[in-house]
Amino acid sequence: MIPFVDLSPIHQPLQRKFQAVLDECISSSNFVLGEKVLQFENNFASYCETPFCIGVSSGTDALFLTLKGLEICEGDEVIVPAHTFIATAMAVSHCGAIPIFADVNPENWNITWDNISPLITPKTKAIIIVHLYGNPVDINSIITEAQKRSIPVIEDAAQAHGALYHTKRIGSLADAACFSFYPSKNLGSLGEGGAITTKNRELAEKIKQLRDYGRSDKYQHDFIGYNMRLQALQAGFLSIKLPFLDKWNEERTYLVSIYQEALKNTSLTFQEVYPNSSSVYHLCVVKSEQRVPLIHALETNRIGFGIHYPIPCHKQVAYQSQNPISLPVSEELSRQVISLPLYVGLKEQQIREVCEVLKRTVKS
Repeated sequence: MIPFVDLSPIHQPLQRKFQAVLDECISSSNFVLGEKVLQFENNFASYCETPFCIGVSSGTDALFLTLKGLEICEGDEVIVPAHTFIATAMAVSHCGAIPIFADVNPENWNITWDNISPLITPKTKAIIIVHLYGNPVDINSIITEAQKRSIPVIEDAAQAHGALYHTKRIGSLADAACFSFYPSKNLGSLGEGGAITTKNRELAEKIKQLRDYGRSDKYQHDFIGYNMRLQALQAGFLSIKLPFLDKWNEERTYLVSIYQEALKNTSLTFQEVYPNSSSVYHLCVVKSEQRVPLIHALETNRIGFGIHYPIPCHKQVAYQSQNPISLPVSEELSRQVISLPLYVGLKEQQIREVCEVLKRTVKS
């Protein structure tokens, strides 16, 4: 059997260090925020080449708190890609705002300014771009055009820890960036966790208060806030793993290159990466009109796989009350994408086994 993902190869060598963090937290009785969270925030801000980082309870909460920090409220519109995990849209809805779904580019499967510009109205108060599967969006044109209109841009970087766009780290490009540390992410905690990075001091300070009941002192609350704090334990685990992130990303990139070389003469299509950018391949996704037989072949050969994502956001039941729209690229991707096994520790021979199964199934 070849699993879709296996976290044990990265966790087993670090178990003693994880245990030391747990022992220290128990000994100090420091479990929420505190020194470990501050240390991780400083380290991750430095890694992302940005001055501020705020640790929070999840990637979804990172998006929500950023939108609240930007004063997005009921009736506002926020443009989001339709081909992404539903959390991107739901964070908008949790603010009482309306997610406006945009289609994506057919080659790189990411949102572009051409997708965004027809959707802008006087109600547009923010744009969320998603670096899908760890592949950077061509963000410069989006930021340039959005700034002309005084519309903030938020990076959903939940899958893009360490990715580069024109030599710059993802997380340092827009008004703010939101990360998830769900365990299977390239940089994952051992539970839930998230963070926001930004160059905007005022926004950073506001989000810090929002995550912690809106307080400026222990019992002084300047505005209505939330309990969305990063646990000290998870921050400690993340600090242990952060120095390995670049090495792990390099391995993921190498493993994907084996897939690409082995499958180059088939009808399977990979996501294109923008010039002068580097994906960190949170997922290895291929597109095929023959997804059903591919799934059957993988299941028969006990090979794990995923589908990211089988229903585009605008077709989800949760959003069916909005005006029905057609977004053909997102809808086609939802019918044709399939995610192949990819994780640090996956063997080259296992990849070649997967590729042989795929090549026997698809038509060239």
